[in-house]
Amino acid sequence: MAGLTLRAQVVFDRILHANEEPRNWLTYSGGAMGQRYSLLNEVTPVNVRNLELKWMYQVQSLEKFEATPLVVDGVMYTVAAPNDVIALDAATGRVYWTYSYAPSTLARLCCGRVNRGLAILGHTLFMGTIDGHLIALDAKSGGLVWNLAIGSARADAGYGFTMAPLVIKDKVVIGSVGGEFGVRGFLAAVDAKTGKEAWRFNTIPGPGEKGNNTWAGDSWKSGGGPLWVTGSYDPDLNLT
Repeated sequence: MAGLTLRAQVVFDRILHANEEPRNWLTYSGGAMGQRYSLLNEVTPVNVRNLELKWMYQVQSLEKFEATPLVVDGVMYTVAAPNDVIALDAATGRVYWTYSYAPSTLARLCCGRVNRGLAILGHTLFMGTIDGHLIALDAKSGGLVWNLAIGSARADAGYGFTMAPLVIKDKVVIGSVGGEFGVRGFLAAVDAKTGKEAWRFNTIPGPGEKGNNTWAGDSWKSGGGPLWVTGSYDPDLNLT
């Protein structure tokens, strides 16, 4: 923990203009538009063969590794599956802190106990868990800020979160997995400061929702429609 100094907060405007600071990777796909393109140009087809190992960090996990790290002003944040968060010095690999989360033993995922990464806003990191929680951590210390059990996302029913959350303005957006178990998929947004759920979009419409008439009887209750891949955000839509 000692020695970790956060140079500046990651305000949403930085994420929107991530291409202006290519030394960082401020969101799962590099930018809000999800293009996954880096403007760094030091590695070229000519010199790539000269790359050498600088440092290596051995995660204490035998699970699948699918996380994309965040890099914020010299600090790398990543996840060791299923839900341990590590803060590293990006230049040396030195560990600043780790946060370990023990998911419910009732969690069941079709394709491995994986996590695809984190989101950051201000000085707070956000991680979804395989048992249906959204967790906020202090990016400097790794201390828990809040732990929210997303309503109705019961682990024993097959719900869980494996995607990296997406920050949009002052909200953290996350979607559920579990379609293989007949859950009803949804996308939810929570207030980044309080963890209070702001809105929810059900991918399978229930009674009174547009399109529910296409689902016979109670089939909408177990229609699937999970959202396990982090989305993108177009600022030109001017959503509020």
